[in-house]
Amino acid sequence: MREHELIYVIQPDATPEREQEIHARVAKVIGDAEGQVLLRDDWGNRKLGYEIAKYQKGHYFQLNFLSDGACVSEIERGFRIDADLIRFLTVRVADSVTDIEKRVAEAQVQAAEQAERRAERERLEAEREKERAEAAASMASQARESESAAADAAADEAETREAPAEGAPASAAEPAETAAEPEEAKE
Repeated sequence: MREHELIYVIQPDATPEREQEIHARVAKVIGDAEGQVLLRDDWGNRKLGYEIAKYQKGHYFQLNFLSDGACVSEIERGFRIDADLIRFLTVRVADSVTDIEKRVAEAQVQAAEQAERRAERERLEAEREKERAEAAASMASQARESESAAADAAADEAETREAPAEGAPASAAEPAETAAEPEEAKE
């Protein structure tokens, strides 16, 4: 048996059900050819190197499998007629795998390592997102404080313009007292 590695890119707007349908179809073709799926890895949505069919991102998957090679052409034929697949590439990794059980065990270890790395990436991304949210909240709080301080300063400035100076009349409507005292006060 030969070991093959298949990398395929699905449209980013394809539903998870549609992705599962594609995975099941590939696994069925491999199983019908008496092959064996070793490892399937979801690389997630990634930016494409260049625009393909008006898509700038794609959902990447890697599939390692054992087969005599006859199923590769059938998988690729199905991929060519599937509108949800953007690109695919099949590479022969090993010409002859004699100890299949050993290779299956190695693939299981690889799958566990990939799951650990994926969990670590998700944890780090969650921490980064939390930090971004805290930074955004802090910036919003600072913006509100500076707006409040600016509003207070504007209000203080308005009050000082409106407040009469000492010895000046409170308003233009009130007459200023003259130096002469009224006649009644003199008596």
